[in-house]
Amino acid sequence: MKRSQDVEIEEKVKFDSLLQNKHLLQGLKESGYERPSPVQLKAIPMGRLGVDMIAQAKSGTGKTVVFGVITLEAINLVIAQPQAIIIAPTREIAIQIRDVVRNLGRFMPSLQCHAFIGGISMQTDVQNANHSHIIVGTPGRLMALLESKKLSTTHIKLVVLDEADKLMSDTFYPQIDYIFSKMKSTVFQVVAFSATFTDELLQLVSKFLKNPQTVCLTDGVPTLNEVQQYYINTSTSDNESHLQRYKNKYQAVEKILGHVPFYQGMIFVNSLPRSMELSRWLNEMGWKSGHIHAGITQDKRLSVMEDLRDFKLRILVCSDLIARGIDVDRVNLVINLDLPWEVETYLHRVGRTGRYGTSGIAINLIGSAEDKEFLQKLRNEGIQIDILPDKVSHNKYVKQLTESDQKHLNQHESQKIESKPLILNHKHDRSSGSSSNAAQKKKAKKKHPKPQKQISRQTDTTHQEDSSQFQPSFAWEPLKTSHPQPTATTLAPANQVNIFIPPDLFF
Repeated sequence: MKRSQDVEIEEKVKFDSLLQNKHLLQGLKESGYERPSPVQLKAIPMGRLGVDMIAQAKSGTGKTVVFGVITLEAINLVIAQPQAIIIAPTREIAIQIRDVVRNLGRFMPSLQCHAFIGGISMQTDVQNANHSHIIVGTPGRLMALLESKKLSTTHIKLVVLDEADKLMSDTFYPQIDYIFSKMKSTVFQVVAFSATFTDELLQLVSKFLKNPQTVCLTDGVPTLNEVQQYYINTSTSDNESHLQRYKNKYQAVEKILGHVPFYQGMIFVNSLPRSMELSRWLNEMGWKSGHIHAGITQDKRLSVMEDLRDFKLRILVCSDLIARGIDVDRVNLVINLDLPWEVETYLHRVGRTGRYGTSGIAINLIGSAEDKEFLQKLRNEGIQIDILPDKVSHNKYVKQLTESDQKHLNQHESQKIESKPLILNHKHDRSSGSSSNAAQKKKAKKKHPKPQKQISRQTDTTHQEDSSQFQPSFAWEPLKTSHPQPTATTLAPANQVNIFIPPDLFF
């Protein structure tokens, strides 16, 4: 398979030149890893030396394998006690890391690696805590286990901070500080990974590292080379209402899905109710879709992610809850129905496609003045985003599918797609738009507080979301298609069943 420069290295370099552990090498091979990516080639040897390390590389270039290998190399299987803690900002990332570590270590006898996250029985975690070699968890649950003295840190020799920029945010910093304060061992290694490391972040994370070595493979803006980024103007008038703008955005999503070839796609929104509404509407049209947000149970979220990975779903509608770290290599289309509030979050969203050197496409729906301002902000950062052309060549982001994946894709593409009209209720049409984004921007820029003696006891800060949104600007006509096109907008009584109202307007 053709790889981008993000992960491409000399063909002669293999993992067996970096490692001697035959069980781990076998796990790497069975997991599909024979040759290391650039970040793996540079960071694994350094991490195996036991030094503290900061590793910066683009999303999708193989950072999880780096600290997975370092962790598996560090532990002693004879000691049936926790020896490594991997901290992740979200439940979904923690589960994914656990699965990667288990796969890499599948041939290591008696290896025990468990995930400790909110939404799962505390009793089960207590039973697993002190019989696991490797602990993977979110800050809130790890803090709860430490507070209740159910997790021993006596033998901890390695701590991994994944998505360190997020872990150093206001939400998690006090919890990370607390976790480190409970380490009984005086000598342990700390490694931190992120796609971005600002001066402020380096200052914050330096508290937890001693003379760290640095591995940096991000030159300029940390976007993947093979991800094509486009935008669409979605409004038809400067005076259109807020509700009409969102109707335009929904219809733009329908047109994109009907005319841009893709395997699996992710659509990002900024509100919990909108993810539910959009997923429902897509399913009604015949697109097999699911949604993930903070309002559904952990079991349901895990089930949706499993369906996505098993190719039972074609589309996932989601918030920034899973903008980071989630790796499904068939995802080659990302749509930002709502733009995020920060460039960093945008980079993580776009990074859900083009994983590990493959190719992908990201499309941004631009409607309001704020959308346009954010688009310009991205360009000022050196990110190339062009208007979506009439034709997008699938050859630019095609990949070779397995026989099973091709079968699933054929089943999805044989699904009958029927356009569903958007029926607006004019009683709820509020042209004033959504709540102020200025307040959100101010909140996003708030400086990190110094660690306080009073530690926040939030056990599920992993899932906080903001229901504010950007309003949507549209002069894009899709290619000719056999799919039925949306009918003209009509007005309907308030009690009509199929009313389309973006529900975030009222929550």
